[in-house]
Amino acid sequence: MSPTIVTKDGKPFLVLGSPGGSRIISITLQTALNIIEFGMSPQEAVNSPRIHHQWLPDEVYYEQRGLSKDTLEKLSAMGYKMVEQTPWGAAELIMVGLPGEQGVIPASSGNDSAVSGAIREGYLYGSNDVRRPAGKAVGY
Repeated sequence: MSPTIVTKDGKPFLVLGSPGGSRIISITLQTALNIIEFGMSPQEAVNSPRIHHQWLPDEVYYEQRGLSKDTLEKLSAMGYKMVEQTPWGAAELIMVGLPGEQGVIPASSGNDSAVSGAIREGYLYGSNDVRRPAGKAVGY
């Protein structure tokens, strides 16, 4: 695991992590960026395909549907050894609804934000990785 806390204005915004050996950092960073930079909901961020550059052996692993054909061709032309693999890792994530948070696209955010069009302050939004369906996000 790589327990990671992302803050916004000094308050916890995301708590996330994943098992995965050398891929832990890639999994955790890509999941956080999917929310912060690309406006995905927590579940979309966790479910999204992943890529990982492994140093030894020097290969770039990507999940099925993780990269477009033209991107694969360009990376291969640059000398990267591209290796398609079955899905890996098991990211888990909790997002805290902060005041004025607009980081999730309302049409795809699910639950309360799909109804209100915004993340609800004080609510916790959890997600479990479908790659390892042994867990689930449950709150009370």
